[in-house]
Amino acid sequence: MRPLLPITLLLAAALAQAADDAARDPTAMPAALRSAIAAAQAASAASGVEAPAEVAIRQVMVSGGRAYVVVRGRRYGVGEQFEGARIERITEQAVWLREAGQLRREPLYGGVEKRLPAETSQAASGVKKSKEKP
Repeated sequence: MRPLLPITLLLAAALAQAADDAARDPTAMPAALRSAIAAAQAASAASGVEAPAEVAIRQVMVSGGRAYVVVRGRRYGVGEQFEGARIERITEQAVWLREAGQLRREPLYGGVEKRLPAETSQAASGVKKSKEKP
C-alpha cells in the first residue's frame, strides 16, 4: 500500500489544480499581468511624474460646410478650445492647434500624406487606353 500513497497525493494535487483552472474566469486578467500593472502604477506614483493624457485626433466631420474635430463623441470647431489648445484650422489631413503662441500641425493619420498619382509612361507618351477607333 505504501507505493500508492505518493501516486495518490500527486493525483489529488493535479485534480485540485484542474478544479482551480475550471473555476477561473476566462475574461479575467492573469494574476501575473495584474501584479505587473500594479507595480508599474506604484512606480509612476512614487516618481511623481504624471503621464500626459494626450488624445489623438482621428476623426473629422463636415456638417453644413463647416469642418469639426470629433473626439469622444463631442465635436469641436475652428476657434474652440481642445485639450488646452485653440483649433486654428481643420482639413481632411490634419488639424492645426495653437498652444502657448505656437502653431502645431496634428496629422490625422501619422505617416500618411495625400499626393497626386505619378504619371505613367503611357499617359506621358500620349498613348490612349480606350478601345475607341480614331
